[in-house]
Amino acid sequence: MIQSYFQAEKIGGFVAMAIGIAACAVGGAVLLKAGSPFYTGFCIPVVLIGFIQIMVGATVARRSDLQSEDLRKLVINSPAEFRALESPRMATVMQKFVTIKWVELAVIAVGLALVLLIPIDNFPRGLGAGLLVQGVIMLVFDFFAERRGKAYAAFVKSQ
Repeated sequence: MIQSYFQAEKIGGFVAMAIGIAACAVGGAVLLKAGSPFYTGFCIPVVLIGFIQIMVGATVARRSDLQSEDLRKLVINSPAEFRALESPRMATVMQKFVTIKWVELAVIAVGLALVLLIPIDNFPRGLGAGLLVQGVIMLVFDFFAERRGKAYAAFVKSQ
């Protein structure tokens, strides 16, 4: 379970990096070609959140192998110590998912409000469209990460 969880986390990190790189590439290309304020507004959240996706993805992918190896050794040698270390860490991780989910829902709500309430295609409406797109992508991505985290947290408690 430890190896499969951290392998999935590593893959998730690489996927987040790929999404971030694609977002930055698309946002940058559109920004370079953009004549309309709508597209300029769209590119800002796409690129900024894309940078966050790259950084978070790289961090998760980089640490997963070492964390997995250390924890696999620990669960074999001292299951009680494993549980004592991993239970509070996973509780914190799961609480962060709740916070992140609220932030993502707020980003989606702001984006949706800007898209629906701004009558013309201008900078604020573009900003809203970019927030909406990135917010939905991150909410879906974190849904799967949270689901993996719940399964792993249950495993930790059972040790």
